[in-house]
Amino acid sequence: MAGWFSRFSKQIIALFIILAALVWLSTGFYTVKSGEEAVVLRFGKHNKTVSKAGLNWHLPAPIESVSKVNIMEVKRFEIGYKTLKEGSPYEYPVYGDVSAEESLMLTGDENLVHVEAAVQYKINNAVDYLFNVSNKDKTLKTAAESAIRRVVANHILDEVLTENRSEIQREIKEDLQEICNQYRMGIYIVDVSLQDVYPPEEVDQAFKDVANAREDRNSYINEAESYRNEVIPKARANAATMINNAMAYKEKRIAEAKGDVANFLQILEEYQRGKEVTRVRMYLEVMEEILPGIEKYIVGSDGNLIKFLPLEDSAALKGQQ
Repeated sequence: MAGWFSRFSKQIIALFIILAALVWLSTGFYTVKSGEEAVVLRFGKHNKTVSKAGLNWHLPAPIESVSKVNIMEVKRFEIGYKTLKEGSPYEYPVYGDVSAEESLMLTGDENLVHVEAAVQYKINNAVDYLFNVSNKDKTLKTAAESAIRRVVANHILDEVLTENRSEIQREIKEDLQEICNQYRMGIYIVDVSLQDVYPPEEVDQAFKDVANAREDRNSYINEAESYRNEVIPKARANAATMINNAMAYKEKRIAEAKGDVANFLQILEEYQRGKEVTRVRMYLEVMEEILPGIEKYIVGSDGNLIKFLPLEDSAALKGQQ
């Protein structure tokens, strides 16, 4: 009886050990969701990275452990302000207070300005993100604040307020990404957005006056552009009309000149055929033009009558005689 109990006790212990081993081995199962990466550590050292979604297994603790990171999630943090509650179509967002020093920055022309910015990022290397920087959130926020201050200090106030905001955002993003690469943080900066840029309260009215003056300037520029767009087409149309008239007058004068030349050539040809006759005929025509409506007697050098104009008047005179 004692031997049977001893064998039964050993079987119970063995079964318990087997069950304990199965439970211990079952703790090695883990699930990787879509968009996640699982970093497997063996005795605290990186062993492998699993990116395929599904059920996986690793050697249970304390041999191996798993840390999972969502590499598709876009994370966000804010500088210069703090959102306590996101807004919706039915209610406004709720913001909390932050220290004024966090948002107060110096521009390139030595003006103070408050800058509120939002940074969006995601993890692109799970191993670097988990092991290269101990306090990742604080380090990233400090790096972002440093990049924003450096870029704002390289631009004048007008560029920061209105004129060059998109370029400033691009520069901040590039600077912050370079810092993350140097630290090997495993982070990709998706976007940097300047939510609001405004002057300190003490000089707010002066800045409003400047903004109003800038708006007036833009209004005057738009009016001038509108006037120019109205006047220039008319001037071009008038110029085209004048050019067309000039071209028509040019063609007319050329045609008249060619006609005069042709007429002169005809007269020259007739003159060359009979110079004396042509000379007398031309003389008579000229005299008829300059002495119209009167009786004219043309006497040659020999004293004889060459022609009496008009002929009908001459015939009537002879009849009276």
